[in-house]
Amino acid sequence: MKKVIVILICMLLTLTCLTACKAKLKNGAVLSGGGYDYAAVTNEDGGIQRDEAGNIVVLVTNEKGKNVKGDDGEYATQAVALRGALVVGNRIECPDYSLNIPNGWSDYLSGSDLMIQRDGTKDIIKIITTRDGDLTQSMKQASDLIDKMKAFSADTEYVNRSVKVLDMDGQLFSVFVPDNGSGASSYLGYIFFEHNGVVYSCMLTSDRNMNDKMEDILSILNTIEFVN
Repeated sequence: MKKVIVILICMLLTLTCLTACKAKLKNGAVLSGGGYDYAAVTNEDGGIQRDEAGNIVVLVTNEKGKNVKGDDGEYATQAVALRGALVVGNRIECPDYSLNIPNGWSDYLSGSDLMIQRDGTKDIIKIITTRDGDLTQSMKQASDLIDKMKAFSADTEYVNRSVKVLDMDGQLFSVFVPDNGSGASSYLGYIFFEHNGVVYSCMLTSDRNMNDKMEDILSILNTIEFVN
């Protein structure tokens, strides 16, 4: 029994030391996203700062993870490019844009692409960006995939129509399959639009017909704020 108590005390002492030695950043916080850590400069509301090029402003740290001061005595900063999606509170920051996570939705392990899921459902929005992409080619690839899903059943609901995202012209392709052959239903949709040479492919998936909630989906996409 005494041996067990000694072991527990040693464990508690070790944890205490680790907590005491953990570096604390001034004017920032270590944020993780896309497999990378950023010593991000944060605003009073907890949001991150970006430069004019859209790079994230980070604090310069030493090998112990502590702030480094410049010649002017202020904490040194530098700008680095985001390499994927970074979740900051109820907002997801991406290299080319940011988006608010609406009430009733949660981040769904966003990494190289942004992904959110409606709570308690299988409704998922995944936003894929392609710089210098070909919008027409991207839409054709999605249309070909949806055509294959249409072949599952004569009862499929197919949609191909124009939509508006932030006053920009977009296109919606979708198919709802009531029975995908295993007794379950499947939905696949894409909303495409382009901004400043970046092609946005918003993939929608669920086990129910998301066309019934399309206005909700578009309202989420309308919270996008472009970096440039």
